[in-house]
Amino acid sequence: LKTAWSSLDNTWTVEALRLDTNETVTFTCNFLWMCQGYYRHDVGYTPEWEGMEDYSGRIVHPQNWPQDLDLTGKRVLLIGSGATAATLAPAIAGKCAHVTMLQRSPTYFIPGRNANELADILRQLEIDETWIHEIVRRKILFDGGEFTRRSFEEPEAVRDELLAGVRAFLGDEAVKEHFTPKYRPWSQRIAFVPDGDLFKAVIDGHASVVTDEIDRFVPEGVKLKSGKVIEADVVVTATGFHLSVLGDIAMTVDGKPVDMSKTVTYRGMMFTGVPNLVWVFGYFRASWTLRVDLLGDFVCRLLKHMKTRGVKRVTVELRPEDKDMPLGPWMDPEDFNPGYLQRGGHLLPRAGNKPEWRHTQDYWREKDELPKIDLDDPIFRYGN
Repeated sequence: LKTAWSSLDNTWTVEALRLDTNETVTFTCNFLWMCQGYYRHDVGYTPEWEGMEDYSGRIVHPQNWPQDLDLTGKRVLLIGSGATAATLAPAIAGKCAHVTMLQRSPTYFIPGRNANELADILRQLEIDETWIHEIVRRKILFDGGEFTRRSFEEPEAVRDELLAGVRAFLGDEAVKEHFTPKYRPWSQRIAFVPDGDLFKAVIDGHASVVTDEIDRFVPEGVKLKSGKVIEADVVVTATGFHLSVLGDIAMTVDGKPVDMSKTVTYRGMMFTGVPNLVWVFGYFRASWTLRVDLLGDFVCRLLKHMKTRGVKRVTVELRPEDKDMPLGPWMDPEDFNPGYLQRGGHLLPRAGNKPEWRHTQDYWREKDELPKIDLDDPIFRYGN
């Protein structure tokens, strides 16, 4: 519900709601570690299209999937082209009468075996599981780093490789019409298609893809800007999520409400003017848990450092040389620009143009940099 910091006793007071009894409970602590992720989990994002109230069928969002929904024999219109749509379409194809995936613009996909060949080979050779874990982990991280680097340095080559993977299933005409995005690879998430199941559903005739924009809803379905009407018994809006900043929890520091958009982020985990708090925000182009590990080590090191110094409070502050630093959005839209960031980016803290004052999104740098952070840097202000 809400949390409040008091500098008089260096304490956070957290008011929470017990879901089983619906009663308010209160906790106090000296340090807050925020681990809510960045999606709002209670409801997904559905645009307001004209005529939705005229539609005679059912509209659902995958994040709030109703238990009583039976798609047997139903014509399903799936709006969206991201990972949710690419996962849902093959899952319901063949179980409903037909599923049409309607997209405003295409997404990059990577089809591949839903297995790790290196791990399978090492197990066949009876290598110790501890070794297998470490080798496979390093291989995945190496490949991910190279893929990210190439997406910036040679984007056209990466683009051609990604399109070739889809072309192997659907041919050149379908790729040109429905699977060629206009943006640079990795400026939005790339969806993995296990064993090409989405494309196989299209080949089998259980699913189809339409690239167009919605004009309005009509009683029988959706009218497109091209004039075509897609008839549907059920419309599924796989249209994204709402951004949640620190769990949407109301926060005060010494009685003053905290507006996170007015703070400046320290390495995407701490914020100017907010004491004794770290937010776990992972990576867009690498596993989220990689940064969870790094920040877990950092928090433990920071708490130990505070205990050694005999202090109970730490806040990050701009240094004199940072005062005139240009500030921009948390994430440069030229770097990464999915819809939820474009819609909710104004809620996030500001970022500077120095590595200390931004979330680099670069695991391959941070794995070396974060463990070496100087906790006596003037950025950290300690006290009691």
